[in-house]
Amino acid sequence: MKKCHFVHLGLSLIFFSCFTFIEVSGQNKLLQELAQEDQDARGGKTVARTEEERIKIVLSLIGQSELKVPEDKFNAALILQRTGVTYCEKRLVSISPYNYLLAHYLFTSAFEGGYKEAAYLVAASIDRYLTFTQGYQKYGTNRIFNQETGKEELVPVDRKTSDSERAKYGVPSLSELLKRYPEQAPGRQ
Repeated sequence: MKKCHFVHLGLSLIFFSCFTFIEVSGQNKLLQELAQEDQDARGGKTVARTEEERIKIVLSLIGQSELKVPEDKFNAALILQRTGVTYCEKRLVSISPYNYLLAHYLFTSAFEGGYKEAAYLVAASIDRYLTFTQGYQKYGTNRIFNQETGKEELVPVDRKTSDSERAKYGVPSLSELLKRYPEQAPGRQ
C-alpha cells in the first residue's frame, strides 16, 4: 500500500512539472493552492495532500526555479517551515532541520522583496532552525512545552540580538517575552 502511495506522489510530481501554474498576478497558482491546503490542515479541515506531499512538491518547484515573486517564496516557506518534529532520547528533534533554514531564506527574500507579511516569519524560521540544531534561538519566537511542569517555556534566547532587531520583524522585546514565558535552562530542550 505504501509503495502505491509513493508511485502516486511520483506521478503527481511529474504532472506538476509539465504544466505552468501561473496566475495573471504572476503568482504560482499551485503554491497558492498548497499554502491554502497547509492553512486548512492547520484548521482541522480535510485536504487533498499530506504535509509530506506538500513539502516534496515545494522542493520540486524550488528545484525547477518556479518561485518567481515574493508571494511564491512566502508560500513555499510557509509549507517548508511545517516540517515535523519527534522525540529522540527524551529530546525534541526535527525530522529535517534544513527545511527550516531554507524556509528562513525564502521568508527573508520575500520580506526584502516587499512582502511585509513575511516579517515575523523571518525571525520565527531562523529561531526554529537554531532551536533544533544549536539548542538556542536568536529572537525569542520559539516555545517548547515542558512535559514535567506542563508549561510553555522559551527556548534559550541569544542575548546578543537587540530589541531593535526584534522589532524590525515584529517580535516583542526580550524583557516582554520573559514576562510572558519562563526561559529554559540551556541544553534542556
